[in-house]
Amino acid sequence: MRDKGPILVPLDGSEVAEGALPYAVALATALGEGLVLVCAWEGGDSDLPVTFPAIATEIQQKATEYYGEYLGGISKRIGNTVSVQTKVVSGDAAQEILKAADAANARLLVMATHGRSGIGRWVYGSTAARLVHDSQIPIVAVGPHALKRAAAGVAIKHLMVPVDGSPLSEAAVPIAKTLAAALGARITLARSVRWAMQTYPYGLPDAYVPEIDAEMEKGAKEYLRRQEAAVAPVPCDAFVVRGAAADGLIDLEETQSIDLVVMTTRARTGVARAALGSTADRMLQGNAPVLLVPPEAAGAA
Repeated sequence: MRDKGPILVPLDGSEVAEGALPYAVALATALGEGLVLVCAWEGGDSDLPVTFPAIATEIQQKATEYYGEYLGGISKRIGNTVSVQTKVVSGDAAQEILKAADAANARLLVMATHGRSGIGRWVYGSTAARLVHDSQIPIVAVGPHALKRAAAGVAIKHLMVPVDGSPLSEAAVPIAKTLAAALGARITLARSVRWAMQTYPYGLPDAYVPEIDAEMEKGAKEYLRRQEAAVAPVPCDAFVVRGAAADGLIDLEETQSIDLVVMTTRARTGVARAALGSTADRMLQGNAPVLLVPPEAAGAA
């Protein structure tokens, strides 16, 4: 993750997309950064400029004014809490948003992932998945339940980092540490371990099952203790969750009142295995937004 740079927020004109703003403001305030609000207008991506260039130019001007006024209203609503820039772009939404993030040298991208589409009709579904898949900077993906929480106010004071033993998953730890220090937050590390009968479904001698389960948990706890040392002096605790990764992690998120999950994508095993897929997708159904760190931002291949 870049040490400096604004936080970019894609908006499509819907209240649901705007639900990500409280998280963006909270992160920008803690990190001492500004916001860049971007609205991508896909109506300009057509054959109209070739057939009717004058009409296309007039439509483009009106769209730019319309979306510019919309973003100006959002900027006024945010107030003087953080500095705000606005940008209206035209074309393929995912491509233009990523171009805008690159041009702004953005540090993070914060966006809603689920809900009804607004005036832009692009943020949700395929565009959200493409952004998470293609972005080379971390994305804070705010799922539907986290959006509901945002309406009551946002305070990011407790982070959770799922780790699976791979260097790639561990690359999320220093990023979480940086954020926790800026936010005055604490960190919970989580290691998911399947039960022996799930790991070896072809069968084990009954006498050895409890012993293997105990050894697997012991190894996970020793591993987490090593990771805790890397988080110091940020307050930290650690938990081993048993069974299916997503179920255990979501349960832990709820019982520990987690405000933000930080995880790398494309990790070796089930934890955050792919953009908006498998465990990462399930985590977006939890109560907390998920900061998805791509390998490029994690400094890993």
